[in-house]
Amino acid sequence: MSNFYFDWNGEPLNPVWATFGNFDSVHIGHQALIAQLISRAKADHVDSLAVTFWPHPRVFFTKESKGFYLTSRKERYSLLEQTGLDNILTLEFDQALANLDAEQFLKKLNRFAPLRGLMVGKGFVLGKNRQGTEEVLREICGRMGITIEFVEPLRLEGEVVSSRRIRQALDDGDMALTARLLGRTYQLSGIVAHGNKLGSKLGFPTANIYFDPDRKLPRFGVYVTKVELEGQEYMGVTNVGIRPTFDDGHLPSVETLLLDFDKDIYDKLIYVKFIQFLRDEEKYENIADLIAQIEIDKIDARRILNNAI
Repeated sequence: MSNFYFDWNGEPLNPVWATFGNFDSVHIGHQALIAQLISRAKADHVDSLAVTFWPHPRVFFTKESKGFYLTSRKERYSLLEQTGLDNILTLEFDQALANLDAEQFLKKLNRFAPLRGLMVGKGFVLGKNRQGTEEVLREICGRMGITIEFVEPLRLEGEVVSSRRIRQALDDGDMALTARLLGRTYQLSGIVAHGNKLGSKLGFPTANIYFDPDRKLPRFGVYVTKVELEGQEYMGVTNVGIRPTFDDGHLPSVETLLLDFDKDIYDKLIYVKFIQFLRDEEKYENIADLIAQIEIDKIDARRILNNAI
């Protein structure tokens, strides 16, 4: 199990090899870097450390978080722990931290976690005004007696793996590419809300979740999904968007029809895993057309999920 720290003013750690990043999605590029870090730390007989930040610096500077994050804080911590890291330090990204230059940052970190080495991705910059470039970091680490290694970024299908690329894949509704970049299926979680029960009245009871508004939603539309509930997985069809037949212009919702399922799951926590984009949202002039389309969606979802097994 990893040790978690939320400031750098406590009892000093044992010597470490460290890396830095926001690790919002803990995608396969992050995983590859962390695996190299852990291997290097073990070879040097020291611990591994990942230093991360909350909020994301972009959120701090823009004050815009709605629909940005690819993982919740809890999910990110769980995913980082699964990599096998010895230590995970989360620093509050505030103005005081933003004002530190690269050398000030490294000296302060070094007092808390004696740095045997640093491993970061090519192109990484550190410190106020992004002045801690590779050249600057090599010079600082040389004076401080810290080994520093710059790792080439992981590429998938010829392009660098990045959280920005994952956000673009989600905007495109490309759940297969999203899953390849993440190394897992993209999911949203939330408590099932008590809504207006329109689905039940139409014969299609649905689970509408209270999701974190800071989480990134896939492109609006209808998706084939898998739904995890109390350790069991079910087939589903999920609408992401504004339900134009009923709620045109309102806030987005994530509403799932669980197939072959009729239990009361209000107030239950569910995980909605996005498998494949089916179609765009449509506004239907009459309810009969909507019901007919839902039946088609159910058939398509079963076909896709059964073929994926």
